[in-house]
Amino acid sequence: MKISELTVRYGTFTAVDHVTLDVPPGSALGLVGESGSGKSTLARAVAGLTPHRGSVTGIDRARIQMVFQDPYSSLNPRMSVGHAIAEGVGPRNGSVARRAEIERLLDLVALPAAAARKYPRELSGGQRQRVAVARALAARPDLLIADEITSALDVSVQGAVLNLIRELRAELGLSMLFISHNLAVVRYVTDTVAVMRAGSLVEAGPVDEVIGSPRHTYTRTLLDAVPRLQRH
Repeated sequence: MKISELTVRYGTFTAVDHVTLDVPPGSALGLVGESGSGKSTLARAVAGLTPHRGSVTGIDRARIQMVFQDPYSSLNPRMSVGHAIAEGVGPRNGSVARRAEIERLLDLVALPAAAARKYPRELSGGQRQRVAVARALAARPDLLIADEITSALDVSVQGAVLNLIRELRAELGLSMLFISHNLAVVRYVTDTVAVMRAGSLVEAGPVDEVIGSPRHTYTRTLLDAVPRLQRH
């Protein structure tokens, strides 16, 4: 997928300013920056959820799925887990095959088949986020966008969800746009990273290079906020 000169404006305010990036098949690009940097707006534009200028090529927009920050608000509280995932699976191959696919997807995100009968209120935050991931994967996306998917979770379960994302990448060969304000998280999950500030791209490259030898002062500021990533 290639993002070319993508721009999002709200009246006179420019939220994303002429951003150009590549996400090769099977790779994970991390978008990092503080709140208000434009990274989530860029992701929503890539997914076709926000009007924009510029282009997104090399992918069918219908084959992009997004997982949002708050798993509870993104799931219908009146819909069971099985029905929520079934929306992504669709009517293909009849009800028996659909149930089997729901069980396969639950297993893929390390949830038992019995979870299909539960409702979001009966699950923990980490379990709800796993359901959100399973629902996104049900559509068999060519690109998965993960927007701050651990920031609303307890610290105790954030690592488990990040490990799940790494495992899914390895197993499925997923292409991913992974959004976070935390460079340590981005380093753990992605191959390359793009640093955004005030809607503009200030630095991009292989994640270890950007963290090891940052070129922009803003990137160094982000690094200073994560003690274990500070350079010596």
